Amino acid sequence: MTGQSFDFLKRLIDTPSPSGYEEPAQAIAAERLRELGAELSVDVHGNLLGTVNEGGSPRILITGHVDQIGMVVRHITDDGLLRFEVIGGVNPHAYFAHRVDVHTKSGPIRGVVARQLPYSQEGDAAQKAMKPQEHWIDIGAANGADAKKRVRVGDPVTWVAPLERLGKKLVMGAGIDDKVCVFICIEALAAILADKRPCSAQITVLSAVQEEVTGAGAQVAAFASQPDLAIALDVWPFTSDVPGGDANRYGELKLGKGPIICRGANCSPAVVDLLCAAAEGEKKKVPYQLCAWPGTTPTDAATIFRSREGVPTGLVGLPQRYLHTPSEAVHLDDIDNSVRLMAACLRRLKPGMDFTRTRAILGK
Repeated sequence: MTGQSFDFLKRLIDTPSPSGYEEPAQAIAAERLRELGAELSVDVHGNLLGTVNEGGSPRILITGHVDQIGMVVRHITDDGLLRFEVIGGVNPHAYFAHRVDVHTKSGPIRGVVARQLPYSQEGDAAQKAMKPQEHWIDIGAANGADAKKRVRVGDPVTWVAPLERLGKKLVMGAGIDDKVCVFICIEALAAILADKRPCSAQITVLSAVQEEVTGAGAQVAAFASQPDLAIALDVWPFTSDVPGGDANRYGELKLGKGPIICRGANCSPAVVDLLCAAAEGEKKKVPYQLCAWPGTTPTDAATIFRSREGVPTGLVGLPQRYLHTPSEAVHLDDIDNSVRLMAACLRRLKPGMDFTRTRAILGK
């Protein structure tokens, strides 16, 4: 990864984008797509689409979701404390004592998440993971009136946890899920455009909204863009290389060993074959890992898969640790190899390719 690419990754991840409030991060992604010459559009929900080679064949949609988990202010107490509810599946152990930014109309206000201290409680209550309603955000307000001058109910909240290196090969921060995969899609497009070789496919990069809460972003964008095939990218936390990781349950999946190509009911066999052939067909093979997921995946791939009359869909996972916390961690080599995999996949697309199951069933 070049220094310029890392700077883009950091800007994208450090720009807050909790579900329903994604516009600031979308503006960063739009800036990069515009530099690449993509035709940009934004739909009613705030999905950002960047298309190149319009009219090409086949039409492929590649996507990551730009929204991150967070919190939202629900009540301001007479003491000036902010009660909140979570946006998305925040890890219940991840609230306490973390610094946060409350994103107000006038700009971010620093706060800290607090709760009754464990040593002031007795029995099991001291050990349990407390619910969001048992926490509050302290912004140092003198009272409720002071807090209400600065904060409104409905203001979003994100952790203060910028992207930084963890050792030589890992990076960590809040919002890596799934802005890192938006980055991968855009950088794969950049790699294709830098090739200077003809590209037959129409390529649309979708920076999708609201994956963490409704799935509405990918649903409406896939319906409107009518792709012939799609590949969704998302972080994949079911790794076996940390204590408690269960290879027997989820497969042997590790950070640093390459992107994960998923197989299962939501993953079209022809798209899976395309991804594997792309990885193995490169002069310098792209390392990858296989994962079996028999049912509906917890990703936008499942949403796109059933859009309109159905879209042949693939799913690529980026191995990740510490999902839905302020310190989500991924491996830089996995990011680079995911970019390589997606670019190799795009290069292999040719007009007339059929990604449906027709031939397997009818023999034609």
